[in-house]
Amino acid sequence: MHDTFSAAEALDPSVSGSGPRVIASEDLLRGAREIIIRHVGEDYRLRLTRAGKLILNK
Repeated sequence: MHDTFSAAEALDPSVSGSGPRVIASEDLLRGAREIIIRHVGEDYRLRLTRAGKLILNK
């Protein structure tokens, strides 16, 4: 089972675990329905649908 960390804890290199870090979607979205994630100069849109699902688009 993965541990769940807040966004700040997930970015802290002192917080380590045996598997991938898990960040709650609520911590990423912080009340918004949509955010932009910038990765290697490219923007990706993470959107929360009315049905409560997440969609990631480039």
